[in-house]
Amino acid sequence: MTFLHPGYFLALLGLLPLIAVYFLKVRPARKSVTAFFLWRAVLDQKRDAALFHRLRDLWSLLLMALALLAIVLAMTTPQTRRDRRKDLLLIIDNSASMNALENGETRLAAAKKIARDIVRGLNADQQAAVATVSMDMQYLSHFTASPQTLHNAIRNIVPSDCPFRPEALDVLAAGAPAMDHCRLLLISDGCCLVADADQAMELIKVGSNQGNVGFVNCDLRSFQGRPMRVGFYYRLASSFEEDIAADIVVTCGPGDRIVKVVPVVVQPGINQAEVVTIEGGAPGLWRASLEVSDALASDNVAFMALPPKRPVKVAVESDYGFFLVNSINAFAGTSGELQYVQGDADVVLTNGAVPQADRAILFGLREGSEWCGQVGSEISDVLARIRIKDHPVLADCDIDSIPFIGARQVTPPQDSLVIAETSTQVPLIYQVRRGRHLALVINMDPVKSEFYYSAWFPVLVYNGARHLMGRRETWPSACSVGDSVSIPEVPNDTAPATVRISDDAAPFPVVGPSYGPIRTIGFHTLENAAGQWSLGANLFAPAETLLDNRNVVDTSLPLTRGRPLSSVLAAMALLLLLIECMLYHRRKVG
Repeated sequence: MTFLHPGYFLALLGLLPLIAVYFLKVRPARKSVTAFFLWRAVLDQKRDAALFHRLRDLWSLLLMALALLAIVLAMTTPQTRRDRRKDLLLIIDNSASMNALENGETRLAAAKKIARDIVRGLNADQQAAVATVSMDMQYLSHFTASPQTLHNAIRNIVPSDCPFRPEALDVLAAGAPAMDHCRLLLISDGCCLVADADQAMELIKVGSNQGNVGFVNCDLRSFQGRPMRVGFYYRLASSFEEDIAADIVVTCGPGDRIVKVVPVVVQPGINQAEVVTIEGGAPGLWRASLEVSDALASDNVAFMALPPKRPVKVAVESDYGFFLVNSINAFAGTSGELQYVQGDADVVLTNGAVPQADRAILFGLREGSEWCGQVGSEISDVLARIRIKDHPVLADCDIDSIPFIGARQVTPPQDSLVIAETSTQVPLIYQVRRGRHLALVINMDPVKSEFYYSAWFPVLVYNGARHLMGRRETWPSACSVGDSVSIPEVPNDTAPATVRISDDAAPFPVVGPSYGPIRTIGFHTLENAAGQWSLGANLFAPAETLLDNRNVVDTSLPLTRGRPLSSVLAAMALLLLLIECMLYHRRKVG
């Protein structure tokens, strides 16, 4: 046992006056009496009880001495373990796996109990801070010596749906010199920790290996040309040591209408992916629920959203409308992403004409057009090259196979975006913006080049129409917590998109080209000028689902936890003083 303040042992000198007071005898005053025989019975009775009184006084002396000894020992702050008395940074893992039930409580609840015990064991010279970690670190309390502040911070820790990412602890490595004065304590189940972790951090392990089954991936897609036929893709994982039989109940719509029940047998580990065909599927919000009793509930439900088809409505203004209409219908009947219309179009497709529309795709150049710029003579021997790599207009296109016959010298309007050009920097494909109007200009003569017969013609029309309407990527039906998704853009629209996580929650604005990282499991609905888009966010983290921490070793060094010994000694001293007060009162009244 060690004593942090041994100087207080000098207070034991107080035993000397205490003993002196108890052994000090007060000589009684002498008085003359005329009837001694009246006092004889009293004197005989006092003589018989003298030994009892002396023993009673010695008992009181012992109680007071023990009380003083307990007070002095409490003042010296004794330590029963070889604890490195440094400041403490308590990092509590609140990732998804910490929500697993074990012995009637979650791992997070057990971790918070450990953190509270550590705070109780702090002495007056120590400070501590509290932080949580999952995808990133968040400080709930900076270094303080106030136990109340630390307990409030621990009480405010809430479970999260996020997976644990070891790189979130890199912020501690970046500030390593500033952390030399303190001990780093990670209270975690360790499911996602690597074996050779930073030795400067001590791991206090909570929980043991538990049986659990859950989704680690899923998706939902309509079959091309058959919108009421849906493909449901899923993948399961299990930490049980034996096969587990269960049912996947697939529901759709606000009333959770059951559309499919899929019996499954889940083997230990990560299972092979499966695809199930569902007839009569409709766009909307879907759930796949795994009917099984296990340790973690958050991975037993997969949230998915099947979006309705939002085709880009394309009109044609050209003398060669037959070929242009066929390029639109090539995708209208398969993917359903384009739709040919004769009025109220989103995009107008032309060959040389100048459309009066907000969005347009122009094949060929027209002199004097504000879209085309300054047009010169025709050029030959065109060798195309891409100026902006990975531009969505050129997705799945082989530009070397596109015959830019009939291309002309051109100086595009100011602030145009050149996507492809010749080796002499003559623009071949460029984008022009005029206020709220946006056009994609393709510098070629599709009639001379017979581009209508090329396989790349409908692809270029498809890419251009979707790009002009901000449909750059297909909105996913499901994603993982921690992912970010691109927001469908609307050219010339500056209003921020809004996101609503549930029907009861208020929408909040999202600034930027993407939404995320997503932190909450469930349905997320985004809305902007391009429309309304929903997706399901899920755990999809095999390490969190498997809950396997059998190989994780507790690396914590000796640490004082619970009520400090000084507090116990102080309470003992108070109890002894209370007993002595009761004895003194009995002597007075008896």
